[in-house]
Amino acid sequence: MRYYTHATTAVAGAVFLSASPIPLFEAGVGAASLGGVLLGSLLPDIDETGSWLGRRTKPLAVFIKALFGHRGLTHSGIVLAPAIYGFLQVEQMFISGLLFGIAAHILADLLSYGGVPLFYPFNKKRTSIPVYKTGSLLEKIIFLGSSAYILLTYFPI
Repeated sequence: MRYYTHATTAVAGAVFLSASPIPLFEAGVGAASLGGVLLGSLLPDIDETGSWLGRRTKPLAVFIKALFGHRGLTHSGIVLAPAIYGFLQVEQMFISGLLFGIAAHILADLLSYGGVPLFYPFNKKRTSIPVYKTGSLLEKIIFLGSSAYILLTYFPI
């Protein structure tokens, strides 16, 4: 998934959860939680030197990619499980948003044909629920749909 689709789907998810019957972003998606969601939605791709974040943190991205490869540790259950748990436990809005963004990124990549190694480092095989291919027309539709949802939520017609 492209960085802009990761960002918009994570924000759309946070907006949806803030309006749910049991709001997980109780104060709504304010500036602190929004900043956390945006950063978190890009953070797992720190393991790819060509990613939006990887290009901006090149030495760190090179190091992490050399150790774990792309979609290795940063896309695994070892990161996903604590991110979900922390999101549900932490009350600080930026950190909560950051953890939600990380979880949203990994779950979105789980839906790609490339999948994620949920059981890394014990098993490097990728798990996938193949819905879309990165850069495909369907990904563009997902991006447009999540963008429309955010805009219509905050600026209803």
